[in-house]
Amino acid sequence: MSETAVVIGSGPEVRSGGCLCGKVRFTVTGPVDDPHICACKDCAKRSGGPFQWWVGFPTPGLEWTGAEPTWFDTHPGKTARGFCPDCGSHIAARDYGGDTITGILATALDHHDTDPALVPTNLNRLAEAAPWLAQAG
Repeated sequence: MSETAVVIGSGPEVRSGGCLCGKVRFTVTGPVDDPHICACKDCAKRSGGPFQWWVGFPTPGLEWTGAEPTWFDTHPGKTARGFCPDCGSHIAARDYGGDTITGILATALDHHDTDPALVPTNLNRLAEAAPWLAQAG
């Protein structure tokens, strides 16, 4: 499993990532779109925590370089979530209907902890967040 740092320069931005066991691997090429934290009940249930950290990328720039995730229809006919069938890591989300952006869990990216472009710019579905979350600060 190779790790590739963010490549930014004269060409397009390229990032890589994958699951815990390395079976599902991907690269995304293009600018970051809407880095955010989502506190909806579905994200909380999937993550096992109060929220998930999402980042969008242009769908045409997504390439599965390992196995493609297994997809679960979170909202049948509307949205599916991708995860590794072996280790269970959550990786991505896609909307049906030709959406041009694919959601990637920021923590699935190899360098999520050092990439300033991934810093969340908003908290979606705050009204659904765990009520104790505001007290945790």
